[in-house]
Amino acid sequence: MIEAAARGEAIGTYFAHRPTGPLDTIVHLNLLNPDMIRDVVARTKPTAIIHTAAAIPGAPPHTFDAVNHLGALAVAAQAAAHNIRLVHVSTDVVHDGTAAPYKDDATPHPLSDYGRSKAAGEHAVLTVCPAAAIVRTSLIYGLETIDTGTAGFAARLERGEPLRLFHDVIRQPVHAPDLAAALVLLALDHQDTSGTINVAGSQTLTREEFGRRMLQYWNIGGQDRIEPVAAAQISTEIPLDLRLSLDRARSLGLPLTGVDQILDR
Repeated sequence: MIEAAARGEAIGTYFAHRPTGPLDTIVHLNLLNPDMIRDVVARTKPTAIIHTAAAIPGAPPHTFDAVNHLGALAVAAQAAAHNIRLVHVSTDVVHDGTAAPYKDDATPHPLSDYGRSKAAGEHAVLTVCPAAAIVRTSLIYGLETIDTGTAGFAARLERGEPLRLFHDVIRQPVHAPDLAAALVLLALDHQDTSGTINVAGSQTLTREEFGRRMLQYWNIGGQDRIEPVAAAQISTEIPLDLRLSLDRARSLGLPLTGVDQILDR
């Protein structure tokens, strides 16, 4: 929000939780209501839309397709109808984790309902709005407020429970301010960039390594109760190696700072 507000009038939308921050306008929006999307776009007349909303793992499964696919389609349809620049946020989980590192234009092969809904959303967006940019990103974290995943880990440790972290799942965590800056740059300065583009941190870490770093940063005790486990032995729906090629993002000068570099600051 800070990045967008610094570049002009920033309009935020929300469904359940009203955001705070340097926004000029905040509008309630339900992605399950195409008429509401149409009305909000007509009323606010944006020159660019950064679409970050999603039903994420942990949400009711029936919302995945409704929000991540059909909701994305409805937003893209309005962007196309009004010639509005669209940057749509997707995920590395559209991949199955068997062919890393994934190029920017790698064909999705999702393993989970969530991944399938995000892949369907990508396809829908580019079908109705071919000029859109689709950002495939990874684990998002911040250092001003604890991220949801780390907060959940901390709660388990504080209850005295063991914490099982995957030692065989590889991701490229992205610092939230870096991702926000990249999205604004794609929306305003790189409007000729379309299709899929990987935007993530430059450092690859296992989920265990990343979890330990975040818990240490937030000074969470009980880390001796962390148990490294293999995701491959728990579920066939967890992609293991989601390393991303960042060639296209680097060519555009987007920020891609690694976790250790962020923490060292």
